[in-house]
Amino acid sequence: MWVNAYDSGSLEVAGTIYDNLPGVCTGLRVATFHFDRIHIQRPYPDDASLQLLTTHPLHQTSSSTLEMSGQLVWLITGTSAGLGRLMTLEALKRGDKVIATARGRSVEKLNELKEKGADVLELEVTAPLETLHEIAKKAVAIHGRIDVLVNNAGYLAGGALEETTPQETYDQFNTNIFGALNIARAFLPYMRPRKTGTVVWIGSIAGWEGIASAGLYCATKTAIRSLSMAMDNELQPLGLRSMNFEFGYFRTTFLAPSQRTESTTRIKDYDAACGAAAAALAAYDGKQPGNPVKGIEVMVDLIRGEGVAAGRTVPHTIQFGSDTLKTVKDFCAETTSRIEEWEDVFASTDFPKGT
Repeated sequence: MWVNAYDSGSLEVAGTIYDNLPGVCTGLRVATFHFDRIHIQRPYPDDASLQLLTTHPLHQTSSSTLEMSGQLVWLITGTSAGLGRLMTLEALKRGDKVIATARGRSVEKLNELKEKGADVLELEVTAPLETLHEIAKKAVAIHGRIDVLVNNAGYLAGGALEETTPQETYDQFNTNIFGALNIARAFLPYMRPRKTGTVVWIGSIAGWEGIASAGLYCATKTAIRSLSMAMDNELQPLGLRSMNFEFGYFRTTFLAPSQRTESTTRIKDYDAACGAAAAALAAYDGKQPGNPVKGIEVMVDLIRGEGVAAGRTVPHTIQFGSDTLKTVKDFCAETTSRIEEWEDVFASTDFPKGT
């Protein structure tokens, strides 16, 4: 059994909120307690006597580790294949509840997940916000809450930036960014009052690269990192958090032709650069170094604050895969070297000191 204490003067006992308790320090979750038995003595709250009679407290974790303890309720977008499907299966294996979603034409692919115990909903991330609010209401009604909201749906739009049309550009950002933001807007109203929960974004190694023929996708993944950081700063005072998982090249179906689109226009001048990059991505399919099963296992550990994350402060941005680590390190080293070489010029644009 678990108890969350919040600095708003509330206790949450196994999912039930008891508000306005005198003597409980006053949004943030300040601690999570685990007991093997909890008894709540009433009356409550007339005489302000809520007693937790416990035996053998197992452990306490501070808000620095943000341990997501007990049975969690997940809602994951894009679960018909790849990381979303594996994430659903791993969360179910941990004993959690999962609402697996997919767009209409893919929802029948969720039958296996339903057989494994997942709840299934049709959800198109690019639907109008009003529609997403209705879906969120329906989703929350299934288990009474959402603890972990995962923005996983996305795709890669191929083509040189000049080749891609305004509509193709909008569609890429609409799925990967605008839709994901609207998903958060639809579900956060149900998460904020509970003052606990996690919004998860799926970033990418591409957010640190400028890949010819995949510039739009790279831009969306760079944007995800900034959005998640800003959202984390906004949510932390409310007791929630935002996490961004930047995966490298993992051996899923993501690089398969069916998982990406190509621009409807072609400019011959870009054939050499973009054609070579697109061919390299296609040739890499099935040879990626990342193990998706292992990656998802570690990801769920970090979200739940257990396994490899037990007793550790979990960062809000996480890079997975040796290729991602090398890419980020090289990016940071090149940036530092450039700044050091040009520091006198870059810093010369300030007003004189003291003015």
